[in-house]
Amino acid sequence: MSTGEGSLSPYHLEGDCDILYQIGPAKFGCRTEDGQFDDQKARAIIALPQVKMVEIKLGQGAKPGKGGLLPKEKITSEIAAIRGIPMGVDCHSPNGFGEFHDAPSLLDFIARVRKLTAKPVGLKMVVGSIGEIAELCRAIREHGDGPDFIAVDGKEGGSGAAPLSLAEHVGLPLRDGLVAVDNALRREGLRDEVCVIASGKIATGADVATHIALGADLVHIARGFMLSLGCIQAMRCHTNTCPTGVATQSRWLQAGLDPADKGVRVHNYALALERDLQMITHACGLTHPAQLSRAHLVMNVSPGVRKSLVDIYPYPKGGRIHMRYPRAGQLGTEPAYA
Repeated sequence: MSTGEGSLSPYHLEGDCDILYQIGPAKFGCRTEDGQFDDQKARAIIALPQVKMVEIKLGQGAKPGKGGLLPKEKITSEIAAIRGIPMGVDCHSPNGFGEFHDAPSLLDFIARVRKLTAKPVGLKMVVGSIGEIAELCRAIREHGDGPDFIAVDGKEGGSGAAPLSLAEHVGLPLRDGLVAVDNALRREGLRDEVCVIASGKIATGADVATHIALGADLVHIARGFMLSLGCIQAMRCHTNTCPTGVATQSRWLQAGLDPADKGVRVHNYALALERDLQMITHACGLTHPAQLSRAHLVMNVSPGVRKSLVDIYPYPKGGRIHMRYPRAGQLGTEPAYA
């Protein structure tokens, strides 16, 4: 489970599940008073046994209030303590890290975080420029080290309460961004070294299968679990008046959320998601989702005209065949590349 950029809370630890600790530009939970990265605070969090990996979030899909804004009305003393922020004022997250400004300095920051832990350290981003992704992958190859994983978010990711102008028009859609990252890693011979995660409006087993076929090793899902929990996408996350009690600090509204009932629904959703993924995998004549490739996908491009996605999104020429898991060679291979 990802903490999100709001830092690690006691509630994350209560369930004793595996935690992905996310560090956003505001560096909540591991920041100095003036917003700089605090190595000692970060080390204390990352050292916890429940924390299994660290994600440096460069950016993600569209968010309420254009992103990075927590109104003062939603900041309780508890939230202030967890994030390390003052009460009584709106919390504005910066739109970027002050610790780095280009690919080499980003890799230096990854190395800085990695010195704090032996656990995997990766990135999360919305792809805005394919050229920048290519530059990052070249820098990783030249540097000889880099992120253990890259989580690719689509412009449609983030929150259902985000401004439509951002969710629909800023950044690449997940499918295009995912293919861009997968191809860039393949061209530089890094695909076996970096895990790729797809994130952004993935909710069904078919969505999972599609994005694994496009190049993801695994997926992040938030919206689907929010809906199973009771979210109705009222688009009021940032107003503190969520009518279902999911995204509010109002005790009266929170009373409408029954954890005992919703816990069963969340559990059933997770089981149905896995069942549907396996059903689609088997329907393709495969035994494991890792065998899915772009060749298994077909898109309608015009009335009566369909094309394979391996033609629409061709693999790089001369790219290495990537085996997602050590046993993938026993299960079958991806198509060879020209």
